[in-house]
Amino acid sequence: MGKMHTPVLLDLATDFLVNNQEGVYVDCTLGTGGHFSEIARKTNQEAFLIGFDADESAIDFCKNNLDINQEYILVNSNFEYLKKYCYRNGFPEVNGILMDLGLSSFALDNPERGFSYDQDGPLDMRFSKAQDLTAQKFINSASRNKLHEVFKNYGEVKKTPAIVNGILDFRKNKRIKRTSELKQIIKNRTPYKYRKKVLSQVFQAIRIHINQELDVLKSALEQSMDLLVPEGRLVVISYHSLEDRIVKHFFKEKAKDCICPPEFPICQCEHTAEVEILTDSPVVPDEEEIDKNPRSRSAKLRAIEKL
Repeated sequence: MGKMHTPVLLDLATDFLVNNQEGVYVDCTLGTGGHFSEIARKTNQEAFLIGFDADESAIDFCKNNLDINQEYILVNSNFEYLKKYCYRNGFPEVNGILMDLGLSSFALDNPERGFSYDQDGPLDMRFSKAQDLTAQKFINSASRNKLHEVFKNYGEVKKTPAIVNGILDFRKNKRIKRTSELKQIIKNRTPYKYRKKVLSQVFQAIRIHINQELDVLKSALEQSMDLLVPEGRLVVISYHSLEDRIVKHFFKEKAKDCICPPEFPICQCEHTAEVEILTDSPVVPDEEEIDKNPRSRSAKLRAIEKL
């Protein structure tokens, strides 16, 4: 794979992020390095950049293709270990953190990774080969209740029983090993007009579950607060309502002065706001960007500055 894919909300994300040209900036989801390179363009040579990606192929691509003037390090790790690796490399404080929660084109465009129902491949869906649980293991071993729970909670799938029954029926005779097999099971159990939506929802649900994406996000948001200097910024781009809800709720909590229950007549918590929210409502791509990059359609950007 030889080219950098189009980063979502590139200009806006990096404008919100960079408010000190000599700062330390972390890109939690490096991908092909599009946002990383733009952060480099918007900072001077004194800045230091740190890029994280769980996917080895993304790290290798960036090692071979990045052309930036700043000193930087690339960390082959999930950003749930954000604080650990920043500390380990001598950066207990940083000026900005960017999280683009979209799936990297390395993962999506490679059928061997099994993320897309559009291409036949092994049911894998791991962000990192170091992980033990694959989509195939999960789909073939999860109980009826577990399948229901994952599809409902992480895919917001409405008609889970039919699909779960389809999976269990197929499993009686042979293992479900390929994306095309899972796709066919879902298609057989879904009315034609809902197929595309339900396929997306089920594949999303499995991916979120095996990579523990929502837990990783919650942990990384908390770690960001410890790492950011005063006036440091956190910018998050999310792509579905589950992620966006977590980010929105986290930002609101951190921007509140008092967090006492409403029935308390006077404040007992002495909590003070830690951040200022920079985006009253989420920033979304314009029609021009969506035309050029259809993957950006569902993107929502939110940003905060530490007080």
